[in-house]
Amino acid sequence: MITWTHDFTTWGGTPPAPPPRAGDVVLLHFTPTLAADLPRALDAARAAGLKPAALMPHLKAAGVL
Repeated sequence: MITWTHDFTTWGGTPPAPPPRAGDVVLLHFTPTLAADLPRALDAARAAGLKPAALMPHLKAAGVL
């Protein structure tokens, strides 16, 4: 089971608390708000000194998939 740490689809105009950390999983939905949610998620990651990465390659490398 994979759960997420941050759901930017319900996140308002302020950054999430606590800020994103390495290893956190961010949930994004393909909804009409994705165009606004994605830049906010990326901005929060950059502000925390993080580089976003896709989840699937990490799960495959860990032998989960």
